Amino acid sequence: MLFNSFHFVVFFVIVLALNQSLRRWPGAQKLMLLAASYYFYGQWNWLYLVLILFSTVTDYAIGLGLVKVRRPRQLLIISLIVNLGVLFFFKYANWMIGNWNAIDSILGSGLTFSPLDLLLPVGISFYTFQSMSYTIDVYRGDSPPRRNFLDYSLFIAFFPQLVAGPIVRDGEFFHELDRDRSIDFAAVRQALVLIALGYVKKIVVADNLASIVDPVFDATVAQGFWDTLLAIYAFAFQIYCDFSGYTDIAIGCALLLGFRFPKNFNYPYVAESIQDFWRRWHMTLSRWLRDYLYISLGGNRKGPSRTRINLMLTMLLGGLWHGASWNFVIWGGLHGLYLAIERVIHKRWPGWNHDSRSMRWLRVFITFHLVCFAWIFFRAHDLAAVGQILGDLGQSPFAGFEPDRHLGLCILLGGLGWAQFLGNDSGLKRRISDSEGPLFIGAMTAAMLMLIWFTPTTTAPFIYFQF
Repeated sequence: MLFNSFHFVVFFVIVLALNQSLRRWPGAQKLMLLAASYYFYGQWNWLYLVLILFSTVTDYAIGLGLVKVRRPRQLLIISLIVNLGVLFFFKYANWMIGNWNAIDSILGSGLTFSPLDLLLPVGISFYTFQSMSYTIDVYRGDSPPRRNFLDYSLFIAFFPQLVAGPIVRDGEFFHELDRDRSIDFAAVRQALVLIALGYVKKIVVADNLASIVDPVFDATVAQGFWDTLLAIYAFAFQIYCDFSGYTDIAIGCALLLGFRFPKNFNYPYVAESIQDFWRRWHMTLSRWLRDYLYISLGGNRKGPSRTRINLMLTMLLGGLWHGASWNFVIWGGLHGLYLAIERVIHKRWPGWNHDSRSMRWLRVFITFHLVCFAWIFFRAHDLAAVGQILGDLGQSPFAGFEPDRHLGLCILLGGLGWAQFLGNDSGLKRRISDSEGPLFIGAMTAAMLMLIWFTPTTTAPFIYFQF
């Protein structure tokens, strides 16, 4: 069930009505939300509900055991093996088989394997990371184990953020679950602004940008320099609007149900460094990688060389988390390399951090283009496609420029870039949601009109659903 479908709208209206009507009976309200979440997920494939139930029962029991046994480390290891084992089997088994068969074709041993007939469960990476964070937090003593099985089941399966985040910590979720979750008109306005903006970003912007991106990245023949360059920029804004649009809708829907979830995006293309970019992009994944992987590897506590190695390993694994492809590994490796080089630059050339306007613009310009270069590996189907894209960029920029089309695209993409600065500097979403008068009504009306006028004939699933 997609957020951008009529099915979801009807489903959510029913859930919202039931949630409000059951406010006096918290247990029944939780049970209804859990049933709705399982129904929501089951619309992709009912069989994969077994995986969520298995993960839920396993980590619920391990969480209770971690505070009772003498050697809790062994239980934690079991939890990690189970969660990562399930994730590896469904997401990476066929990739490993393909890599082994490629090596075998060179060695000539004749020991090849047939790919497994597997369908990747939607959202498995997200709910697996969320479940793992719970057992790690209980093991570290940062969170008490949740004794109510219904509460813990809802934490794993809560439908607004089940399939693509944000990745919510157990402490954050249970704090929201336990408090009075009645909402006032201010919260309703905030939620409606988030949902409306999320749909505009996804349907009006991201789905229309696909018509610029797909013909270039899916092409089997060479494209012109300008088509290729503009497709790369377009994909940067497409994936941002697609994913941040999803999380805006998710956070808005959760807010209408009485749950306040952490922000997941903060205008990443105004970042002045790669480190700043990751503080603004997919923020809940960034902090997960920092708190559970980077710090566990030693963080920056063991000297500059070890810090750079830890950064590289964290980003390589973060890239692999996105998908079973060498493209994602290279994408993560590039960001790890960027972060390592940044640390050297900041240490040896303090003037690079000068707070003048010109230096800030220069840092934003360089950061944005480093991110766009890495997006090539993220979007391309394989390394051969990357080679074709880079080859197309090597063509002459003086040939094939069509003013009517290319200049219009430059203005469009420039406007999307300007909107990043406008939103970052003005706090536009907050100003709209705080307004009770013409600004709020005008913004909601404009969103509805844009959805009516600019919705493409075909809409696509959210990009991050594949992860």
